[in-house]
Amino acid sequence: MKILLLSFISLSLVSLAKAQDAEQIMQSVRQVTALQKEQDLHGFIRKGRARTPLSLFLRGENIQFAIDGGKERFHLRLNPQVQELRELIGGKAKKFPAAKIGQAIAKSDVSYEDLALKFLYWKNPRIAGEDTIKGQKCWRLHVANPEKSGNYREISVWVSKSQRALMRVIGYGPQPERLALKQFEITDIMKVNDVFTVKTMKVSAFDIKGKTSGITYLEFAKPKRVGR
Repeated sequence: MKILLLSFISLSLVSLAKAQDAEQIMQSVRQVTALQKEQDLHGFIRKGRARTPLSLFLRGENIQFAIDGGKERFHLRLNPQVQELRELIGGKAKKFPAAKIGQAIAKSDVSYEDLALKFLYWKNPRIAGEDTIKGQKCWRLHVANPEKSGNYREISVWVSKSQRALMRVIGYGPQPERLALKQFEITDIMKVNDVFTVKTMKVSAFDIKGKTSGITYLEFAKPKRVGR
């Protein structure tokens, strides 16, 4: 009985350690992918020749998004317990409509949940394996959607072991088909204040046969410091 109890405790500690490591890896990914400190980031959502202006602003624990010169604004509110999207209408923040989260922005392949990378904040990630992407040894993490909003029911995330940077994300639809809906890849990074962050991200959408149905790029210029 004592041996069984010790074995159970050991297994529990191993599971807890893996869960903690997975969460630490995701935390490092969020730090690399998101803005650092208070600063602004400007760029475009580009599909073919069509470009839609895009701006991101980090203010405390909120990442604000402005689309097409501020014609549309929303933000991702970050706190230890809840990460939620809020619309900014008439200067007031309102709960983001659940039906809108998965909608495309400016006829691109990028939705609101994609732009906010909301899935990187889902709880209880786990390490599902290891792979090599573009010569980089990576952890493969798996996270299930804790909510019922958006298009993805689960995602797989590949993180480089050397830099703990995001390499690839694949979002899947519901079971039992579990079709791959989109793939996100960071194709270029830039160094800002001794921290690496995203310069270009490629977003590929897939049809029901798994073939690429559209490609959109998120492109950013080097961030500027927030003026006093």
